[in-house]
Amino acid sequence: MRELTAVAMRMLYFCGSFHRIKVNGVCASPREAPLVVVGPHYSLFDGIVVAFCGPSTVVAKSKAADLPFIGKIIDITQPIYVCREDPNSRHITRHLIIERVISKEDWPQILIFPEGTCSNGQAVVQFKPGAFGPGLPVQPVALRYTNRTNTVSWTWEGPGVPVLLWRTLTALHTGFEINFLPVYYPNEQERNDAKLYALNVRNYIAQSLGIPGTEHGYNDCKLMNYMIAIGMPYFAWSHDIGKMRRWLGLAEGTREQDLLDQYAPFTDQNAHIRLVEFAHRLNVSAENDSTRILFKIFNKDKDSAGVIDFREYLLLALFMSTLGKPKFELLKHLFKLYSAERGLIARDGLYQAVKHLSSITPEQCDQLFVKADTTHRGLISFEQFEQNINCHQILIDLQELNEPQPYAATQQQTQTS
Repeated sequence: MRELTAVAMRMLYFCGSFHRIKVNGVCASPREAPLVVVGPHYSLFDGIVVAFCGPSTVVAKSKAADLPFIGKIIDITQPIYVCREDPNSRHITRHLIIERVISKEDWPQILIFPEGTCSNGQAVVQFKPGAFGPGLPVQPVALRYTNRTNTVSWTWEGPGVPVLLWRTLTALHTGFEINFLPVYYPNEQERNDAKLYALNVRNYIAQSLGIPGTEHGYNDCKLMNYMIAIGMPYFAWSHDIGKMRRWLGLAEGTREQDLLDQYAPFTDQNAHIRLVEFAHRLNVSAENDSTRILFKIFNKDKDSAGVIDFREYLLLALFMSTLGKPKFELLKHLFKLYSAERGLIARDGLYQAVKHLSSITPEQCDQLFVKADTTHRGLISFEQFEQNINCHQILIDLQELNEPQPYAATQQQTQTS
């Protein structure tokens, strides 16, 4: 049955848009390599590699079973489904993988896309360690689409599946390479460290294709999507901002919170600063590469001799240090960041503080401000604002966690496909 399914899948792709499929190397037997790890992961079209492995069992998102036609093909492979929303999914998936690979029954190889997300194929993104936890040999498979125009990549930003499907099926042909690399046998250190094993296999695949590996992964894409949705700037640099701040010991955000008390209210005079002052405020070395990279991200001139708006850096730093915490906590900090006087915020500053945390309109924000401004000074405190939002939709928004949804569950699990 599995062999007939493989033949049918190959015919489907050869008769469709994928009629130029080149296969290099040979798929190892399940005894040699019970696990097949594939990258980079472009889109659903990558599923053709399953047909050249027997077909193999796939590890896929549970939602894939609901896909028209493709879901039925996936079901035939006796898949292991992963639910990203279930915090126990990682442990269940790993248990099933181990159970199958050590079983004496005739299970097919298990095929995994360990990036856990799709990319444009310009780099191989971070591998999730779930497939490498058992410490068993794996066969790496490197994929490449050879057309000059990329019509297949389904990423976190850009055309959706219907558009990509139409573009691909209306092309004269789509060139596709499947490169079966030699079986990778982990050493003792890799068997004891799934993350190291995953990193080395990722680099092996990337090197075979002549492209780089990158630390970006599924969670980075999810965070960027969240930042785009709430209108947060510098979303494309979120991974690098987070990494540089971790390396500089700033991840907790306590230094930036202290700076709010020290320098607020901010004006153009005390907000526009150079690299030396930036390093001084953060209590880090101006010669540190991480400091320079962080400064350059916010420097419009991309020059260490230029200036940045320190308010922009503080906004991103405070946002990232409060991920997973109630939005109210971030709002308290933003009240200080956009204050007009110490502890007091004006009408325009209030909207700056709440616009990333709620769907409130400028007009609704003005109404809240007028209601809270009981002294008619044109300035309100955080306490005044909080006392006057009891019956407003914004109260519900601010009680939510500052995180991509569902962020907490994803942090607790490691996606294996």
